Amino acid sequence: MPHRPPPLRGLTFKLAVFYIALSLPALVLIELTIVAFEFRELFAAVDAGRLATMAEHAAKDIGKHWRDPPPSANELATRGEALVLQLERPQGGLAPEASYVMLELSSSPLAVSVYDRGQQLLARAPAESWQAQPPAPADPAWERAASGITQVLPGSETPERVRRLLVPVPDTAGVVKGFLLIELRVPQPWRRLLGEVSYEWPILFTYLLVFSLASAFFLVRWVTRRLNIIARAAHAWSDGDFSTLIPDDSKDELGRLSFDLNRMAQQLKTLMRTQADLASLQERQRIARDLHDTVKQKAFALNLQIGAARRLLGRPDHPAVLRLDESARLISDIQRELAQVLDELREERPPGGFLAPRLRELAERWARMNGLEVEIQLDEHVPDDAVRGEALLRIAEEALSNVLRHSGATKVVVDLRRQADQITLRIADNGIGGADGGSGMGLGNMRERAERLPEGRFELTSAPGAGTEVRVTCKSGAAPV
Repeated sequence: MPHRPPPLRGLTFKLAVFYIALSLPALVLIELTIVAFEFRELFAAVDAGRLATMAEHAAKDIGKHWRDPPPSANELATRGEALVLQLERPQGGLAPEASYVMLELSSSPLAVSVYDRGQQLLARAPAESWQAQPPAPADPAWERAASGITQVLPGSETPERVRRLLVPVPDTAGVVKGFLLIELRVPQPWRRLLGEVSYEWPILFTYLLVFSLASAFFLVRWVTRRLNIIARAAHAWSDGDFSTLIPDDSKDELGRLSFDLNRMAQQLKTLMRTQADLASLQERQRIARDLHDTVKQKAFALNLQIGAARRLLGRPDHPAVLRLDESARLISDIQRELAQVLDELREERPPGGFLAPRLRELAERWARMNGLEVEIQLDEHVPDDAVRGEALLRIAEEALSNVLRHSGATKVVVDLRRQADQITLRIADNGIGGADGGSGMGLGNMRERAERLPEGRFELTSAPGAGTEVRVTCKSGAAPV
């Protein structure tokens, strides 16, 4: 039995582990790359002044409703929350198509606070969120903002990227009534994705599980099972059993490999048979040389000795002479039979040989050259002799040529079988049929070759629309010379 690897060392297990090991970092890298790209786009828009523009517009809207006394804390908080929602919108927010990354990396990325001219906190939004960090009371930014100029306050890059603005709130007359403090605080993408477990990780692991199971099923169904079949066939071939073929007629790479391996097995079978025949021939020739150099020479010497003894006796009627004459006849018979044995042993043609390998090679070469499908069904034990084998090959070659020229077929069956003392060769196609058995030199040549064989018979069946079949039958046994 062929060696089969343990389950945890098989190809399916190794590829499943490889897929998981490759897919997990790949998916994390893809997500990190996408988020990092959107993160960069978001802060590019912020640093280009998008945040300041939207904040100034919101400050003017608040200033339109600022009277003495100032609006209530609830009203200011509501307007602050409206500003936060506007900034977080994917469309019309800080950065089109990139604003969503804020909520991806932080549940509360923005904080807004409203101060009066005396730097007293009036309201903040969102109420449940963290509070924006104001400048120190003596910071010159308050004074510059009071003059109506938006102030960009110091931020940071790590571990969170922070952007802060102090925006004046002017009334309808342009008088600064208070200040709007906006702070954007977003963690760096790699810290968020690698340091916390979000709702995406269960989805990611579920995908990997489904992907691995589907890959394992595919490998078992379409790869490893077929590889095991190939391995079993190769093991049988290594034991000298070339009758085992790989039952795989698919058109993919493994199917083509199986076809080539089957053909190689048949070629090896033919080669080994040829080598065996050659070894047998060499051994026969060696035996012939030994018989010629020893037994034949000694038989010739013995015949000379008998002739000399007969002459010494002199009397033809002597009883011993009669016995010597009988011995001389026996030696002559031995020499004659030995000469026949030597002639047979010296025959250059190897004994035996079969027709199937030559017919298979012809059909496969024809199929490759013409791109048609051929189904080969051959009895491997049909003998190949000098006359019969050559005639059947020429008939098959002419029949295949007619298929290509006249039938319009897509598939051809080449069938050779032996039953009792009869050999049958059949070439059938799925073409248009309607061939005229009485016309054409090719059909005439096939018929003539078939009828020259021992009890040879040629039959052509070709109904319109039902394809064409050429059948040749002849008697098995020694061919005439």
